[in-house]
Amino acid sequence: MWLPDGLPRPIEEVVARRLSVLSFSKEWDTRPVRYGANQGPRDHSVGELVPVAPGGWFDGGMREVCRIAFVSGRVIEAAIDHRWVTQRRTGRQAWEWKRSDALVPGDRVPFSLAAGYFGAGGQEREGYFVGAMLGDGGMTSCTPEFHGDPFGGAVQFMREFAVEHGCGVREIPQGSIVRLRFPFRAGHRNPLTDCLRRFKVWGQRCDEKRLPDVPLSRDFWAGCLSGLIDTDGCVRQRVNPRGTLHGSVEFATVSPVLAMQVSDGLLRFGVGNRVRVDQRTHKPSHSINGHAVVSRRPIHIVEVSRATALARLGGILDLRIGYKASRLKQLVTAVGHVPPARSEMHGYDQSVALDRVKSISPAEPQRVYGVMTSPSGLFVVNGLVVGADLLSFPAVPLERTVSGTSQ
Repeated sequence: MWLPDGLPRPIEEVVARRLSVLSFSKEWDTRPVRYGANQGPRDHSVGELVPVAPGGWFDGGMREVCRIAFVSGRVIEAAIDHRWVTQRRTGRQAWEWKRSDALVPGDRVPFSLAAGYFGAGGQEREGYFVGAMLGDGGMTSCTPEFHGDPFGGAVQFMREFAVEHGCGVREIPQGSIVRLRFPFRAGHRNPLTDCLRRFKVWGQRCDEKRLPDVPLSRDFWAGCLSGLIDTDGCVRQRVNPRGTLHGSVEFATVSPVLAMQVSDGLLRFGVGNRVRVDQRTHKPSHSINGHAVVSRRPIHIVEVSRATALARLGGILDLRIGYKASRLKQLVTAVGHVPPARSEMHGYDQSVALDRVKSISPAEPQRVYGVMTSPSGLFVVNGLVVGADLLSFPAVPLERTVSGTSQ
């Protein structure tokens, strides 16, 4: 569950600690759709996403559970009788309630574009340093290292950041890139290592990378996302046969946890995205006894491709790699005039957009938990808006996040 301090927490912890959650400030219009005269207009607004102290926290015991995967790459496990607010697919595309066991692939569930709640930890430059080190840094040796283009903005930032903290900079050319090492006075703690330790990323290996489980500031997140995309990201452009420019911003990692954290971070800025997994075999990573060893770790790719999301992202990132920054600026200029896809929402509030159910499958019975919020009965889990209609479903709204997706 997403909380007001900017952190996701497991539902069982929310229930055990009686924590406040993010919920919408008004009841959504989920009246049955009727046609004919004197039906009155529907209320298309959804209110604001605000901190709410639930009116009840519940332990529902062991229940039958299903696993629901969405097109965005998000996954939620819920009790089969849990209720979802979905958008009707035909006729007046209004909100309606559905049980988990009534969902089918293609059903549309809202996700929030207004969960802009952050903590207070970290500054923008610290965020960029941590993000860049998670991308192209070495954090398992005695001294921090960074690899990059010697003429690129990321390497220049690292030089300046090291000097600001009193560290030396030793540059070792390696073909077209340079290997930077940041030594400090012998017998003294290295300030850059201390910074990485403070944000709990020091010593992480590639498939274990993740950001700390602490409330980070908006500025830190903006800097961190910039550092990650400058190192392990790309800005793509393409022109369709009609001559229209399209594009995407992508971030790739072998750490599934880091991929979901980046996806969540983007969504907190109101930037819709999806996470996809590339299972293809990759190039040899090293050799043992003369035999090439091929890495088969799947690549988790966070992709932003919608015009409104790209325009929003352009106002958040401060990329220091020149060609990426200029390409993103071109993309934002080309798509910035494109309005939100109103055909998907049919007039609904722009603080939410829609994800689609990809698959539903049975899962092992689990202990389920829930909270009761008012007036909307809705809260945010894994970025998705879920909850229960408290009038027709007064029992517990049951929810459990899948391990690794919201942690």
